[in-house]
Amino acid sequence: MMADMHRARMLSCDLLKEGWEVEVLTPGLSYQQSVWIEPESKSLLPEGVKIHEAPQWCAGVFRWLGMRTVGLRAFWPMYRLGCRLLADRHFDVVYFSTTQVVLFCLGALWSRKFAIPYILDYHDPWVQDRVSYTNTKHWLKLRIVTLLSRWLEKFVIQKAAGVVSVSPVYIENLRARYGTVPCLKDGCCEAIPFAGRGEDFLKLNRPPKSEVGVGREIIYVGVGGEIMAKSFAAICSAMAVVRGSHPMLFEGLKVRLLGTHAYWQDGDAKLLQEIAGHHGLGDVVVELPSRIAYLKAMELVQRSDGLLILGVDDEGYVPSKLFTFALSGKPLLACFRCDSPAARFFDEMPGLGHLMTFETGRSEMQNESMSTMQQFLSEVSLGKMIDRHALVENYLNPSMARKHAALFERVCGGEVPR
Repeated sequence: MMADMHRARMLSCDLLKEGWEVEVLTPGLSYQQSVWIEPESKSLLPEGVKIHEAPQWCAGVFRWLGMRTVGLRAFWPMYRLGCRLLADRHFDVVYFSTTQVVLFCLGALWSRKFAIPYILDYHDPWVQDRVSYTNTKHWLKLRIVTLLSRWLEKFVIQKAAGVVSVSPVYIENLRARYGTVPCLKDGCCEAIPFAGRGEDFLKLNRPPKSEVGVGREIIYVGVGGEIMAKSFAAICSAMAVVRGSHPMLFEGLKVRLLGTHAYWQDGDAKLLQEIAGHHGLGDVVVELPSRIAYLKAMELVQRSDGLLILGVDDEGYVPSKLFTFALSGKPLLACFRCDSPAARFFDEMPGLGHLMTFETGRSEMQNESMSTMQQFLSEVSLGKMIDRHALVENYLNPSMARKHAALFERVCGGEVPR
């Protein structure tokens, strides 16, 4: 239940309604660390979809080399199993939806061997001209990977039949690097953000709280650390000012940051909690870095009184949880770069939630952030619920599946046999 598998999971649930049968090829569970394996989440997987798991290969050798990257360890087993599937029966297209981007290279190999078109799904940039944040401390490894990535992406993108991206910015960047190669022409590529799916929420009987402003809880679930520091610092700065002028909004209030570091151990730093302490919010903010299961996270979201979404310093960033969280009905506060497509969603859909931005440096924007924070906390204090289903209908999974199906049919040359 890693973040990058949800696109494939959700599409598998709805593409059949659009006339497309789906089979999934994936590295087997033996590749994953136990923290990511959630047997109880099988209820979220689509019924009737064939899932082919590539087995481990030379596991001892990779352990000796200290290589943990799933894409590299699973590359050869994925290639061999994919070849057997493609040789055994007809497929119309191969769609790669993963952040293990080295697996994109399989598309070029299968295309040459079986003449099958492939489409790449960019959740994040593969190549970054400006590295504004990183999730690794190994700078030599980062340098080597960056150099290889430029060569591999060029090799793969020139042979691809189509491109999907969660952000239009990533498509613009690809066109700036490679021009209008076939997969980047109009009709062959499309920006399709992560979908929302209400079925992921459990049916809970949540007793109403009897007193307004007592025992309220704001939840953030997701990655933390340095990449989220700017957005969370902006939130804490605004929260500290509002606390000084409206202390009643903080009576009984807790802000819980959950699952911010999957591999956190006792003694490791809690960067976001340190930022909160710096702003005098140490008694309000609690960071619990250890990973929590997806279904548990959805339960906590439902039981919360408000939700936070943090952004990174990337102009193209679009959070995967935005529209699913919107379906929860809870007051929502997001903090993104002011020029990001995620920020534009809030301009285009008033009622989606409250938006703060960072890196503005303008006092009028800072004043606007204080007002935004006060409005959000007032909604939390009142226990407000907001029905956004009609607002985000075009961003729910059925609509996103239709967009994918239309692209698949264009790439395959028009109507394909059902």
